[in-house]
Amino acid sequence: MSTSNTLAVAPASKNTVKGWIESDAFRAQVARALPKHLTPDRFLRVALTATLRTPKLLNCTPESVTQCLLQCSQFGLEPDGRRAHLIPFEDRKNNTTVCTLILDYKGLVELAMRSGLVSHLHADVVRSGDVFEYNLGEIKTHVPWFLRRDADKPESAGEDVAVYAFARMRDGASAVAVMSVDEVLSIRDNSQGWKAFKSGYTKQCPWDPENWVSEQEMKKKTALRRLTKMLPLSPEFRDAVDVDDEPQDTAVDVTPPRPIFKTEPVAQIAPAKAPEPQPEPVAPVEPPAAPEPVVTPQAQLASIIVGAGFTFDQFVKVVKEAGHLDAGAEPGSFDELPEAVAARLVRTQRGLLNLLKVANAK
Repeated sequence: MSTSNTLAVAPASKNTVKGWIESDAFRAQVARALPKHLTPDRFLRVALTATLRTPKLLNCTPESVTQCLLQCSQFGLEPDGRRAHLIPFEDRKNNTTVCTLILDYKGLVELAMRSGLVSHLHADVVRSGDVFEYNLGEIKTHVPWFLRRDADKPESAGEDVAVYAFARMRDGASAVAVMSVDEVLSIRDNSQGWKAFKSGYTKQCPWDPENWVSEQEMKKKTALRRLTKMLPLSPEFRDAVDVDDEPQDTAVDVTPPRPIFKTEPVAQIAPAKAPEPQPEPVAPVEPPAAPEPVVTPQAQLASIIVGAGFTFDQFVKVVKEAGHLDAGAEPGSFDELPEAVAARLVRTQRGLLNLLKVANAK
């Protein structure tokens, strides 16, 4: 029997990426998070297809893959490689591979349009040779070089010089963000993914200059993120931008993130040997089934906060000041937090931890 046929019939261990995706426990978590326009069956099929398209995802820690897929399900985006990407990052120092979620330009556009507040959204790259006029916060015109019909039209496009994003709201208001290519590349240079790629920790990066289409999409996405911070969009969209926010100027950190739960390896029990007088060996003892982890948003949040070295009291004080909890609310533990509030804070954990660091540095 060939290897591929064996994989088709043998059940995957629940301690592997494929086994956990196929488990009933993960299906239940996805079903609770998905919006109505997506079904768990389709979402899980797309997730398994992503592992076939990028086999290295199967080498990632199950915790990191699960966290990325749960974030995708909360946003209502499929990890199809068009709107959301699952990227494996190698940490060669610790000999492990971690999955990272990267939202595509098209994924952010879909979330913005789904909010019902935007009637038109557009982003583009301006190249030398285009006719582009920007004045007093408004884009007067943009004609790409290949659409020009005037006598001064260049024979070919020049280098990228700017990127912009434009939005028109349903109430008629509009907003625009224009960035120079130097500014965009400065943001790229400070991103963890680019630093890991340049340092050789990973061989994949959407900013890879060898992939021109992907690089252009990332430039548009940078301008779009800058624009959407000025728009009154849905909490879902703001959470997505927080997850995929413009990186801070920090050193490369390829340490795997703290897992939101742990799956303990199954203890393998060696087959018992037959006694000498018996002609047949004793059948091997089946290893016990791996326990299915049950994780609540409150437990995930507790793991993040306590793992970062903060106390529950410090956490409550900061989230009250930030308006995430009512001023009169007096939860006595993480378990007493409303599930919706805990889930939102888990999705925006980077910003939450930054608030805690600032508040406790005073």
